[in-house]
Amino acid sequence: MTVEAPLAGLRVVEIGQYVAAPFAATILADQGAEVVKVERPGGDPYRRDAARFAAWNRNKQSVTIDLATATGRREALAQIDTADVVIENLRPGALTDLGLSLGELRRDHRRLVTCSISAFGADGPSRADPGWEPLVHARAGAQQGLFTGDEPIWLPFPMASVAAGLLAVIGVGAALVKRDTTGYGQHVETSLLEGLLFLNGGAIFHRPRHPPGVVRAGKNPVLRQYETSDGRAMQINLSGTERWREVCRVVGLDGDGGLDFADPAALAKLADPKWCAEMVGELNARFATRTADQWEAALLDAPAPVAKCNTLEEWVAHEQAGANGVFREDGLVAPPIRLITDGTRPGRGRRRASEGGALAGHRVIDLSSFWAGPLAGRFLAELGADVVKVQPPGGEGAYHLTPMLPNIYVDGNRSKRGVTIEPRRDEDRRRLLDLVAAADIVIENAVGGAWDRLGLGEDDLRAVNPSIIYARAKGFGLHGPMASRPSFDYVVQAATGMEMTQGGGDRAQPVNFTANDYCTGLHLAAGMVLALVARARGAAVTGVVASLMTTATTFESEQVAQLSMHGALVDDVGPDLRGPSAGQRLYEANDGWVAICAMTPSHRHGLTKALGLDDVSIEAVASVIKAATVAEVVARLEAADVPVARSVHPGAVGEDAQVRARGLLTTTRHPGLGSFVQVGIPLSLSDDPPAIRGGAPAPVRARRREGARS
Repeated sequence: MTVEAPLAGLRVVEIGQYVAAPFAATILADQGAEVVKVERPGGDPYRRDAARFAAWNRNKQSVTIDLATATGRREALAQIDTADVVIENLRPGALTDLGLSLGELRRDHRRLVTCSISAFGADGPSRADPGWEPLVHARAGAQQGLFTGDEPIWLPFPMASVAAGLLAVIGVGAALVKRDTTGYGQHVETSLLEGLLFLNGGAIFHRPRHPPGVVRAGKNPVLRQYETSDGRAMQINLSGTERWREVCRVVGLDGDGGLDFADPAALAKLADPKWCAEMVGELNARFATRTADQWEAALLDAPAPVAKCNTLEEWVAHEQAGANGVFREDGLVAPPIRLITDGTRPGRGRRRASEGGALAGHRVIDLSSFWAGPLAGRFLAELGADVVKVQPPGGEGAYHLTPMLPNIYVDGNRSKRGVTIEPRRDEDRRRLLDLVAAADIVIENAVGGAWDRLGLGEDDLRAVNPSIIYARAKGFGLHGPMASRPSFDYVVQAATGMEMTQGGGDRAQPVNFTANDYCTGLHLAAGMVLALVARARGAAVTGVVASLMTTATTFESEQVAQLSMHGALVDDVGPDLRGPSAGQRLYEANDGWVAICAMTPSHRHGLTKALGLDDVSIEAVASVIKAATVAEVVARLEAADVPVARSVHPGAVGEDAQVRARGLLTTTRHPGLGSFVQVGIPLSLSDDPPAIRGGAPAPVRARRREGARS
C-alpha cells in the first residue's frame, strides 16, 4: 500500500539565503511539501560553496527572480498566489521595501501563512546589525562556558540558524493547524538570536540577581574526557548513581567512591577537590590501559554513558549511523525528522478550539524525562496544547537533580500540568490509560523496552487510543548496537564526531553547552506539530522520531557535505580554535573578547583602516586589539562598517541591549523551588501569541480518572 507523503499538496515559497530559511523550507519539503526557492540574480550566496549549499537545500524547485524590478515582483506574486506558506530571511523590512509587504500579502490571500527569520529580531536597537552567525554566537554566550570558561572558542556549526529554522517550522506548523479552524493564516517571527538563546538556555538559567558565574568542568570526574592508550579519547557524561556505578564496574574501579546522586551529602563530593582529583586519577589510569576502540567494544553491552570521540569520517562509516539511515545514498545528511505513516491505522479528526493558542484543543501526555522530550512538550504547551506531565512518586530523574541542577527540570517542564502515577500499580496504570485515551500525542524518551516491560508500550497505548501520535526522542535512534546506550549530550557529541570537528580535527573539544539536548527538543516539537498538520490534511501519521544522534549530525551538515563532495574537511576553527582566518576570528582586548567577521573585501579594507594597519594578519590585528578595550574596538570597527560583536559568557547575556529591549529573558516561579530567570518563548505568532502558562509542576498524586474528560 502506498502512503502519500504527510505534507503532500502543501505549497511553500522560500525567499531565503544562507541557512535558516532554506533549512526550514527543506524540512517541509522532506515531508512532501512542494517548495519553490526564489533566488536573486546570481543565486543564493551559499551557491559559491557547493557543499554548503547542498547541505541545506534539497527536494526544491528553484527560480531566479529580480525582486527589485516590476517584472520580478509580478513573477513573485504569481508564485505566492497559489502558496500556503511564505518563508523569508532577508534583512528586516527588505521585502516591504521591495513592494512585497507580508502583511499586505496576507490581506490579499487570507489563508496565507508568512514567516520571517531575522538575525536579531524585527525591532530593537540591533534590528539592522550584521547577522553573521559567529556574531550571534558571541552575543548569545555560546562561545564561552562549561569547558573553556571565559576563554571563547569559534564554533564551526551554524547552530543559531539551525535552531531558528526549526522554530520557524514549529511556528508555521502551529499557524497551519489553527488555519484549519479559522480559515485565516497569520505571521510567524523568530530570529537567530532567539534560537541560540534557547539552545544555550541551560547555561543562561539562573536565580534573579544571581547570574551564573564563570565555571569550568575542571576536575569533575563525571563530565570529562579520558585519554586512551592510543592517544584517542573517551567522553564520559553522567547524571545518575546507577550510571556512575556502571562506569566504575566497566573500568574495573573497586567501589563507587561513595557518590550517590540521590543523597545531597554524598552528591557534595563533586564539590570536593580532593575527592574529584582522586577519582580522576583512578579513571585516568584505567582508561589508559586500552585503546579507544577496545573501550568502545567493551561498552556496547553496558549501560554506561561513555563514548569514543570519533572523527566525522568514523561517524559517517559507523554501523549505528547506517542502522538508522542518518545519511542519504549521496553521502549527505538525511532528513532529521521522521514522520511515521500507516494507511491501515485510523486517523481521528483534529480537535478544534477558537481561543487559547494555536494548538488549543489538543492534549499531550508527556512521559519523558530530563531534557529533549520535556522541552518538546513545553513548546506545545506554550502554543496552547494541554500538556500533562506524568511523573513517578517523588518526581522524574531531573526533578531529583534540582538541588544541584534545577535548570534541567524547571526549564523543560514549565507551562504543563502534572500528575503523579506509579505505573507498577494497576490502579495507576488505568489512570494513565485514561489520560492516553483522551489524548492526541504521547511523548516518551525512555531506553527501548522500558515502557513495554510495564505493560505501557506503544501497542498497549494504541489498544485504548488507536489514533494516538506516538512521539519518541531517542539518543542513538531506534536501531543498531548503540540504541540502548545512555545518551547524554556530551556522549552524543563525542560519538558523532562533533567534538573532533569542534577541535579542528586534531583533538576532541566539546561544545560549551548542551546544544543537542535542546535542539532535539526543537526537532521533536517540529515533528509533532507537522504530524498535527498532516493529520488535519488527511494523512495517517502515527508517530514521530527524533534523536540526539541525528541532531548532532544535522549541526555537522556542512562538514558532511564537504566530505561527500570533496573527500576532505575544511578547518573552520583554526589551530587555536579562535577562528579560521585573521578576518574571521576571536580576539582578546584588555577587558574581554570580540568576534570579528570581515567577510568581504570591503570589510577587510575597513578592518585595516580602523586599526591603522597596512595588511590583515592575525598577529597584527591581535596586537592592536589587545591594547584597547572591548568598547573601543567595537566602536572603531562599527564606524568602519566591519561586522563585530562582544563575545560574552552566558552570565552576561542578560546585559545585552537587544536582549533587554525585546524581553528575551523571563522570570518564572516554581512552587517549591522559587523563582528563576529563563529564556522566554523564542518565536511569535501574530494572532495566537504563545504564552508561558505557569512554572513547572511539582509531583502530585493523580486524581482518580484524571483526563477522562474529552
